[in-house]
Amino acid sequence: MSRSGTARKNWLIVSLLLTVLLAGILLALPHFRDVHADTATDGLATLREELLANPTSISGNWLRTLNPIVKDVQGDLVWNSTQQQGVLRIRDLPKPKAGQFYQLWLYDAQGNSADGISGGLLTQGVGSEELFMEINTATPVQEPYKFEFTLQSNQQETGQILLMVQP
Repeated sequence: MSRSGTARKNWLIVSLLLTVLLAGILLALPHFRDVHADTATDGLATLREELLANPTSISGNWLRTLNPIVKDVQGDLVWNSTQQQGVLRIRDLPKPKAGQFYQLWLYDAQGNSADGISGGLLTQGVGSEELFMEINTATPVQEPYKFEFTLQSNQQETGQILLMVQP
């Protein structure tokens, strides 16, 4: 075979390999798009919908206090005692001042204490976009009767109640 024939054969092989590689990439792109789209927020939005569809879950909208900090806040939460999972949804929450943070408290009618059980901390505010936060407790919560969303300060033990859900 001549040198130009070998070059053409090599070029054809390289072209064929590049075509196969490109086809593989194009076929795999939808998979990568799905993986990229499944962010924590999207996953929590899906979890929220699944929990809302479960008849054993409890949910409720935020009841605002008269505190002007939360006058525009909207959202809700859902909790499932069987799965010990929940999701808080909130929007229009101002960023806390330095040294302050938000905390979710769950109160359990079957618990051994009248003290709330921490469901998570939030150190950021959120604008008109919805923020989803997974509710995580160190202690199982079997029969929640109240959820409080408080503004906490590093200098104080008790926080200021801003929002509440009573299922």
